[in-house]
Amino acid sequence: MSRDVRASAAQLLAKVTAGASLNTHYEQAADQLETNQRAFFRELIYGSLRWWPYYRGIYRQLVNKPMKTKDSDIEALLILGLYELDHGDTPDYASVSAAVNSVNALKKKWAKGLVNGCLRRYQREGARLQESLNSAEKAAYPLWLYDKIRAEWPEHCETIVEASRQKPPMSLRINRQQVSLEEYKEQLTVAEIPVRRGGAFGVTLETACNVEELPRFFEGYCSIQDESAQWAAPSLNNALNHEEGIRVLDACAAPGGKACHLAELGASVVAMDISQERLEKVTANRDRLKLKIDIEAHDARSGEHEGAEFDGILLDVPCSATGVVRRNPDVKLIRTPEDIVQFSALQQELLTALWPRLKPGGHLLYVTCSILRGENDDVIGQFLANTSDVTLETLSSVPGEATSYGVQLIPNSDGGDGLYYSLLKKPKGSDASR
Repeated sequence: MSRDVRASAAQLLAKVTAGASLNTHYEQAADQLETNQRAFFRELIYGSLRWWPYYRGIYRQLVNKPMKTKDSDIEALLILGLYELDHGDTPDYASVSAAVNSVNALKKKWAKGLVNGCLRRYQREGARLQESLNSAEKAAYPLWLYDKIRAEWPEHCETIVEASRQKPPMSLRINRQQVSLEEYKEQLTVAEIPVRRGGAFGVTLETACNVEELPRFFEGYCSIQDESAQWAAPSLNNALNHEEGIRVLDACAAPGGKACHLAELGASVVAMDISQERLEKVTANRDRLKLKIDIEAHDARSGEHEGAEFDGILLDVPCSATGVVRRNPDVKLIRTPEDIVQFSALQQELLTALWPRLKPGGHLLYVTCSILRGENDDVIGQFLANTSDVTLETLSSVPGEATSYGVQLIPNSDGGDGLYYSLLKKPKGSDASR
């Protein structure tokens, strides 16, 4: 017997609101559903989370008193019901009826009248309720993060928040060790997969599709990679003058997209990550793309390896993911201001620990998927102030907003994610043991 898809979505959303990671729990929840239910389940989960602060603002006007913690699944059911009324393909009457019936699957029949009454009231009074939302709620952002974005990116604030509410485009990076960009475009045309636009390293599709539909995907002809992320490997490779066999460390490599791109460009790559489980994805990507990459499970801060042994280091640090909210919409629920402080401290630790492993004359590319200065320019500025053997290099080829110490790509509804890049060089003649 098939499970109630809305009830299953409400249960997962309730876990996320309690602080659980969406990435950790999503696949397990989806696997319990019938195959033909999973696309709708994904739409409910990701759509509701992208709009959560907006519909949470509606919810607070519809419900007289806060729901008990044990009934957070009913709150989640109401919010996904509100989302479905505005964005779903199901007729409104059927959406309301289905949400009410889902209460049975949650074993909380007492909430039938509440769910029915709230959703029907929204149908009648939606415009007035929407008008009563505050600015952050209308943007579908938590207040602290909305205020920070508005302060740091006043000219781009609307673009950023709009992108966070949309489904991300699907971009492909072409493995030029297997096929040329033009040849792969022709293969997409034959497969009747329309391309929205081309790029320097791949294409963005008109609409997303399953990887099974992509020509020769399992033979390593392409990878799924956001167009903003596709600038990482070439930026470091350009700094290292495209020399064949340059030795590069990708220090926080999983799931391996950037490490594989570096290998495709001819670098000798060591892919390292603290998580052995996550490194399995690096191995799978490496093998599918027919590349040679050494893979190591280490904490980049541990200092297990000593000596300046790398021509280049790619440091794609753990961060708040505020530049990729549309892909990780639980950021809107689980992230806090304190997280930014903790991430920036970790980022500084990683920079400091890895710098001695870079050869004099070598380059380190610092990357985040954050749009917040506290994880980007502030981290690089502090590192520059505390480190004697470092110079800042320009990244003129990366198409973003120039900052004091790097380049910020602004997340765009029709474009790439919000990544930050900063390129550092260790001058020749530096003390390699420093």
